[in-house]
Amino acid sequence: MTTTTSAEPVTLRDFLFDPGRENPVDAIAGSLHEQGTVSGLVDGVRGLSASAGRAVEGEVAGMLEGFLGLELLDVAAAGWCRHTELRTAARRTRDTPDSEELVAMANHRIASTNNPSVALLLDGAQLGSVTMELSVRFALAGLVAVVRQGRLAAVRCGHCTVTGALAVERHVVAQRERRFDLPGAVELRHGVELLPADERDAPAGADEAPTVQRQAPSP
Repeated sequence: MTTTTSAEPVTLRDFLFDPGRENPVDAIAGSLHEQGTVSGLVDGVRGLSASAGRAVEGEVAGMLEGFLGLELLDVAAAGWCRHTELRTAARRTRDTPDSEELVAMANHRIASTNNPSVALLLDGAQLGSVTMELSVRFALAGLVAVVRQGRLAAVRCGHCTVTGALAVERHVVAQRERRFDLPGAVELRHGVELLPADERDAPAGADEAPTVQRQAPSP
């Protein structure tokens, strides 16, 4: 298992493949070709040469690879949106825009599985589709969440172990486990909205869980 110390965002692409050494499009296209995934859908298409079939594999692989641009922290943040103390802090910082709250989070796990797909069409008729499965699991410890203006803005310190796998039509293309140490603050580029739409205008609750709050000084 690799251990990484980094305050920089890491995408699913960077996590599953070594940047500069592995080409994810080539890996996905190779799996499609080896398993006959695309050829099984386009066999019988009149006038489609072998080279054209390989080009279709490359196009499908490129579209599937586009789903790997999501950052790992964004995947984890989807699970944090259900965290009670984070929601409480979100309401308070929403009502006091210049404030910031730090929420110490207990050790916990988050699991996420997504199944994006690409459809193959011929003259408007669908020949079939190719489905990719992205499975990511987080084991997190010692994290401190930073909440500003109703959003999860950053995470500080702590560490997490991430296990992930990428499969295309149930055939594993890449899998990896890495531990990430967070020595400082990792900012979430646009922040993550912690409150669902129907709660964003609700008043902050009276029975709020204690957190560490830092109020910006008045000018």
